[in-house]
Amino acid sequence: MLERPSVGAPELTVIAVHGNPTWSYLWRRLLAQAPPAWRVIAIDHLGMGYSERTSGVRRLAERIDDLDALTAAMEVDGPVVTVAHDWGGPISLGWALRHRPQLRGIVLTNTAVHQPPRAPAPTLIRLARLRPVLRTLTERTPGFVRGTTWLSRGMPADVIDAYRAPYRDAGSRRAIGDFVADIPLESTHPSAATLDAIADDVRALTDVPVFIAWGSDDPVFSDRYLRDLVTRMPHADVHRYEKARHLVTEDAPACVGDIIEWIAHLSEPLRETEKAAATTDSMGALLMSRANDVSVAIADLRSGLRVSWSVLAARTREIAAGLRDLGVAPGDRVAMLVPPGPDLVAAVYATWRIGAIVVVADSGLGVRGMRRALRSAEPQHVIGIPAGLGLARTLGLPGRRILVGRTGPATRILAADATLSEVARRGRALASPDSELPAPDDDALVVFTSGATGPAKGVVYTHRRLWALRDALRDAYDIHHDGERPDALVAAFAPWAVLGPALGIASAIPDMEITDASSLTADTTAAAVRAVGGTLMWTSPTALRAIVSTADHLTAAGRIDLEGLRLVLAAGAPVPPELLDQAAQLMPKAEFATPYGMTEALPLTEVTIDELRTAQGAGVLVGRALSGVDIAIAPLGADAAPANDLVTAPDITGEIVVRSAWMRDRYDRRWATQRRADTPAGWHRTGDVGHLDSEGRLWVEGRLAHVLVTADGPVTPVAAELAAQRCADTSLAALVGIGPAGTQVPVIVLLAPGPAMGLADVELTGRVRAAVAQATGLELAAVLTMRALPVDVRHRSKIDRTRIAREASSFLAGEGDDG
Repeated sequence: MLERPSVGAPELTVIAVHGNPTWSYLWRRLLAQAPPAWRVIAIDHLGMGYSERTSGVRRLAERIDDLDALTAAMEVDGPVVTVAHDWGGPISLGWALRHRPQLRGIVLTNTAVHQPPRAPAPTLIRLARLRPVLRTLTERTPGFVRGTTWLSRGMPADVIDAYRAPYRDAGSRRAIGDFVADIPLESTHPSAATLDAIADDVRALTDVPVFIAWGSDDPVFSDRYLRDLVTRMPHADVHRYEKARHLVTEDAPACVGDIIEWIAHLSEPLRETEKAAATTDSMGALLMSRANDVSVAIADLRSGLRVSWSVLAARTREIAAGLRDLGVAPGDRVAMLVPPGPDLVAAVYATWRIGAIVVVADSGLGVRGMRRALRSAEPQHVIGIPAGLGLARTLGLPGRRILVGRTGPATRILAADATLSEVARRGRALASPDSELPAPDDDALVVFTSGATGPAKGVVYTHRRLWALRDALRDAYDIHHDGERPDALVAAFAPWAVLGPALGIASAIPDMEITDASSLTADTTAAAVRAVGGTLMWTSPTALRAIVSTADHLTAAGRIDLEGLRLVLAAGAPVPPELLDQAAQLMPKAEFATPYGMTEALPLTEVTIDELRTAQGAGVLVGRALSGVDIAIAPLGADAAPANDLVTAPDITGEIVVRSAWMRDRYDRRWATQRRADTPAGWHRTGDVGHLDSEGRLWVEGRLAHVLVTADGPVTPVAAELAAQRCADTSLAALVGIGPAGTQVPVIVLLAPGPAMGLADVELTGRVRAAVAQATGLELAAVLTMRALPVDVRHRSKIDRTRIAREASSFLAGEGDDG
């Protein structure tokens, strides 16, 4: 057992309970990092770690009695927080249920209290429980101990040895086998009744704060066990640590600090929450108001399908009624694995209409990113094309599966409950669900960030915040759905087609590959404009570049179509002024806007082409805050850590912090991320770095995660990259730091034909070094070239500087070659 006494009388006591086959060493960081006013006790179960070895199997009930006896002997009193992992979860919860008056909070990490129905027990546990191998695997050999440490990702050798140290011989491993034998996989097991009682009784802990810190890639306790725990304790705060495995406190370095912060958070006074005003507004209000309009609402140029407002309104109502009849309830999460188009729009608005929550894991994340997103969001139902339902099936997602497309063998193979058309037919004769419109502050949408600087995060929007986003777009860009010539949208960044009905404007989706913005052409864009009389276009820099590069193939009629655009919005990454100038020649009547924002909040600022042409400064000018947006800066310290206090003074570089009525409500199952992002309360820390100038305009200098920390202090990347791009005549460049933080040296990597990675020639190196030094004062250590710079799948423009830094470091260390 390990104990860290408090300094003075303890403010609270933390009881940390390990599982099998670990020991109190699991909680060493918790003891080391906890505040001095806390008493921290990390127990060793009898027979485990360096505790007394006993004879006979100790059942779950006896383990709880042991913990009870220990805390009594140690005179544990006052507020207590239990922290547990693995088999320590049920033991600690059993103790907690006996000590409700003392209990301040509960922390659980990768554990379980119940075997979810129709789900097999973990393979490793079932194998270990087999009578012929039980004692051989757990006791006579160190196989089970070694297997547990092997489950971690990259654990240092000395840490592995420490975990194994108490279990060097068969006699010291007896309790490991006993613990495995005590796992109740059948109802007749001696510990089954005790575990069942705990699983049932934790539902009553509604007044006890709970934090679940979860390793997402645990092969023992998969997400189905997290789902079960959240079902029993729906008030729990959850943080999923992507790519962490069973020993989450080892695999996710931030985990222990987050646990400590969560416990400390229990002492903070509760903030008053503003009461939501009643409203009858909805995202589909304008859609429903046009139920008798036979003009085109959506034109999908990929399929040639054109759907009128009247048909779209009717189909939305029918799908909503059909979904309710199939058992989709308000508050349920419904994953949309459908390409942008009429089916997606109808399914989304139908889901909102019945108060269910739309989960968007778009193909721009890539298959691996989509899998992680869906596992994180845990939708209860799925609406998808065959590939989407196939993905859902491999993940074991529960609930209804609704196929978008024709019936046939796929319906049976994918275990689809119905097609979307069948759902609509089912709802045709049923009453409208209009009486069950969601409340303003109900969750409406879970959408994922691009994953360009780490695993994609789920971002939650309420209905109120989506309405505010719709209104912000309408007001900022003077979008109108009536009058002599109502606006119409060309969604070259296709997901934005979903917003068309909420704005009451027609939408066209160009004939392009949805996952590849570079597949757009000037000709297909012109056809989309023609289809709906487009006046607005929402696009990305990559798509805009593709339009410009194919302009030579435009017909005279196509050029006239593009001249009908009055506004072009290009977002997702900075847009070079020269690209905007080239696009303006094709669309001479259009105003070009490059709104700054992110998945969590968009749009936030605006800048004109004229300002961009004359902009000179460190970074990319993104302009002034839109009405209703506040922007401030959290200054960077010498270690590049942003301050807690915010400033609005000019020319101070730091993390960009924003506030608006239409920014995200929270991150989904990312308590720690949310906690950091919401400082100060009501603001959002963007993860971008930049500064405000003397005119109050915002300049973006890069991502916080990509700031170099040199011997002279922090260096943001964008200004140097822009200087290098211009002088090397390339579309992409990355400034990365080589070496440990605090002594990093700057290196530029240019996109250029040739080897996978190599040294730039002498002449180019000299030019780039001179240009960067003149623009920023930075002395480059080297200039490299790379055949293909890694970028995000969704936008094809956000550079993965972290990966580039690893590859550049390896190359410069002589571990790579010019091949």
